[in-house]
Amino acid sequence: LISLPVFAADNSVEIDTKGTNTSIYIDQIGTSNTVRVWCGLSNGTYATHTCSSATIDIDQNGDDNLAKSYSQYTNHSGNQSSINQNGNSNVAYIDLDEDDNEISITQTGDDLEAEVYISGDDNQYAISQTGGEHYAKMYAFGDDSAWTITQSGTGDHNAYIKSCGNCNNNDATITQSSGNKDGDIEFRNNPADNSTVNLIQSGDGAHVGNIRVQQGNYTVNATQTGTTVKNYTVVLDCTSNCNKTVTVSQYD
Repeated sequence: LISLPVFAADNSVEIDTKGTNTSIYIDQIGTSNTVRVWCGLSNGTYATHTCSSATIDIDQNGDDNLAKSYSQYTNHSGNQSSINQNGNSNVAYIDLDEDDNEISITQTGDDLEAEVYISGDDNQYAISQTGGEHYAKMYAFGDDSAWTITQSGTGDHNAYIKSCGNCNNNDATITQSSGNKDGDIEFRNNPADNSTVNLIQSGDGAHVGNIRVQQGNYTVNATQTGTTVKNYTVVLDCTSNCNKTVTVSQYD
């Protein structure tokens, strides 16, 4: 099933598909909006790849928005992805491989950019951006994880979450509001199962927070708020007995 309501001139839609029982819904309101959907492709060809029982939903309301939803690396089924853009000059990119994942990007404002690159099963990833000049990226290899990035208000916001191969069962959140913000979470190249990492940045100060988790059983909660600049770096790495809890709080 493919549904393509378009309500203005100069919008474009490109769909390359393969597989069975996949539903694709695209709505465009405005001008110079672009949507590209590749479902079941490998380097632009149909060789041996599927995109079965997937649901892809893209809505654009505004001008000069770009939305891309790709599934082209390996066999995959049962994925759900959605992109909702309300504003101008926004970019959203989902590259989703393997099975039973739920990915959403919601953008309200102008000049927002969000990217999700994932290979794994049974994950839930969401990016929500409100305002302008925000950038968010997820780069994921693992199963059964839940990540969220939320950006709102004025200021340049940058958020980045990255996992290693086989980093499963992890929860990670980045929340940024007001002022310039830079927040990074990495699970690196060793097992980081059952970790929970929260990074919250608020206030008008230009805050920078960097967290790296290399092995398992960590709970990290880091908060930065206020009008003055805040900076921290947390690096957690051990080879055994890694049941650690770390809390970082920075206030005016």
